Amino acid sequence: MGFNIVKTIIQDNKTLHVLLTNGVSEIMEIDKRETAENMCRIFTENSDSGWKYTVRETNTRPTPQ
Repeated sequence: MGFNIVKTIIQDNKTLHVLLTNGVSEIMEIDKRETAENMCRIFTENSDSGWKYTVRETNTRPTPQ
């Protein structure tokens, strides 16, 4: 199972949740929770806009048969 990073933006009393993408516009998937949590911590600490970053488990869909 993998993990995604979600960026939470709050502007004008509206909340927007955005999944981070990789270099080819695919949703970024990280194998280890610890790695994803470390990235979130770094992103949040370096955010000059006050955005928050959180980890979520990757949602997988069943393969059609």
